[in-house]
Amino acid sequence: MSYPSFGPADPLSREELAATVTSVRPDWRLVDAEPVAEASDIVYRVTVATGDGGSEHSAPEREAVLKCFRTAEALSFRTHERFLVEVDLLELVGRETDLPVPRVYGVRESHEELPAPAFLMERMPGESAVSVPIGEDAEPSADRFLRESGRALAQIHDLRTFDSFGDLVANPDAPRGDDDGATVADRIAVVDGRDSWADRLRDIVTAALADLDERFADLESPLREYTDERFDALELEAEPALLHGDYRPGNVLADPESGELTAVLDWGAAQAGDPRYELAWVTREFSKQAPPDSPVRRRVRETLLDAYESERSAASDGEAVFDHGAAFERRQRFYLAVTWIAELGSFDLWWAGADESVRAARTQRLRENVKSLF
Repeated sequence: MSYPSFGPADPLSREELAATVTSVRPDWRLVDAEPVAEASDIVYRVTVATGDGGSEHSAPEREAVLKCFRTAEALSFRTHERFLVEVDLLELVGRETDLPVPRVYGVRESHEELPAPAFLMERMPGESAVSVPIGEDAEPSADRFLRESGRALAQIHDLRTFDSFGDLVANPDAPRGDDDGATVADRIAVVDGRDSWADRLRDIVTAALADLDERFADLESPLREYTDERFDALELEAEPALLHGDYRPGNVLADPESGELTAVLDWGAAQAGDPRYELAWVTREFSKQAPPDSPVRRRVRETLLDAYESERSAASDGEAVFDHGAAFERRQRFYLAVTWIAELGSFDLWWAGADESVRAARTQRLRENVKSLF
């Protein structure tokens, strides 16, 4: 999937970048910077002098990543609290799991002139996992990558539960100082929470169908009929667990030769929801949107689910997490359909950075996927 840049690829001047780095870490000085163009936020890979060497000229250098909130009309659904929850989740995951996540070096919540909020974090090893080949003839590295990704997702889903379903934000009412007595869990909250998962899922569907692009207008009525029938027919009870929210190859790093998972990134879309919903999304994304009944999709699903179930059952004394019977499969099929509907509602947002030929091919594939539901 290709995500757009919501503004210039290199949005900050050298002076603004240097000032932003120093505003987050007053003891650091910018040496070099490279923009990360395909990001919804303002992101730079930076090299900094840390000030630990006794003088400006002898200070050792460190590789880091600077991430700043981007204000854009297309991202009007984003808030400062939604952006800052990534800082809290990175701390939580780094403290309570062995998952490879960046250490946060510093955060600044507000500023009158510079982009805000902003934070600096560790630059992790590896490459974007979109470079790991997934296919029928994939190398053993792909199998290792899929299994490690499945185990990582299981740890995420086991980490926290919540009292309601919805997007996660940095709790604006929780103190954030080092000596405030609040735990990192206190600083993570559900915004506009729903008491039932079915209500939360219906909100996602309703919002997407209300925003359908005109190219998909003919699908609105049959999709409303399809989803209404599924909400009535399916058992959608669930516990509100921590979901990463955008777990896909573009948001993880890996060693392309060995398949080792080296980082799980971009936690700003985290939510409290049904883990089975994220499993449907992850299977779709890690198979690179392969057709639902293709050998590639089946291989990815089986490998991911096997590793996921092994990890979660080990954490629960060997008990199976989900009954993979007919009810599970019906729910997964519906969840996959919801991911397609969500994409239809956000098509221009998700694919604005792609070539027109890519957009046309994805449009055709989505239409075929949706029509297979009826």
